[in-house]
Amino acid sequence: MNRLTQLIKFALPCAVFMSSQGHTSEQNLVQNYENSTWSVSSNPFACSLKQRFDNYALLEVKTLPAKTQQLEFTWLLQDKPIVGLHVLSRKADWQSADTILTAVNFVSSNVEDNKVQFSADMTALLRVIKQGGWLDTLVSFGDEQLRLTFTNTHSDEIVADYQQCLANLSPLSWEQARDHQLQFASGQRTVTTAKDLKFLKDLVRYISLDSRVSKVLVDGHTDNTGSPLSNRLLSKERADDVAARLIEFGLPKDMLEVRAHGQRYPIIKNSEQGASSNRRVLVRLFRHSS
Repeated sequence: MNRLTQLIKFALPCAVFMSSQGHTSEQNLVQNYENSTWSVSSNPFACSLKQRFDNYALLEVKTLPAKTQQLEFTWLLQDKPIVGLHVLSRKADWQSADTILTAVNFVSSNVEDNKVQFSADMTALLRVIKQGGWLDTLVSFGDEQLRLTFTNTHSDEIVADYQQCLANLSPLSWEQARDHQLQFASGQRTVTTAKDLKFLKDLVRYISLDSRVSKVLVDGHTDNTGSPLSNRLLSKERADDVAARLIEFGLPKDMLEVRAHGQRYPIIKNSEQGASSNRRVLVRLFRHSS
């Protein structure tokens, strides 16, 4: 009995042991129907659709704000590290011969801590799960291979719940939201670009979802063109316009603190090339300390 067979034998079995492939040293385990349910966990900052294969593995589709969706496979038996993974779709044994199943095919030898991640569009994978298709995961140990089949029946509602989570997901991550700089042309006083306006709208959406945010600090700055007094007034106009936009998009006014610094705090020397970086409004978020 080889090491892989021993691991399979002594792991708590909720799977059907199928066969050994002789010269390919492949074992095949198929998830029992009663354990084949996909589950969804959701909040404004993470969406997850997953199925656990007893003590062997966890297969999870997950999405974080502003990140590409990921398929993550975690091998749970630490006694035998994995070196690669191949994920592909297959028809369920209950599906008719004329069923046309969406093709899924992910391959990777990039393994870290017995985890393999695929960052890609997961539309095809979600369609397979919704159709009731199965997923074969070919787990490689180098000289041996284990085929784990994640079974499934129709999961329309589960996939719909996951997609609803995606629709409600925050448009920004904390890293994107906590510190952002808007640039201004020389003499420009208001926010005009669609990109900047979208960011401010997304920022208000983020704040509405993150109850830990307690204050929004808006700091206006200029380059050194003109007098210190005129630059102080210009920086105030810029900061006030950004604050007004945030309030327009739904931010409570009492969360705002607006400051105008004029030309006093350049981040780069006011040369012809560097002056544009100093014409800015910095928006920062602060969270409760606890």
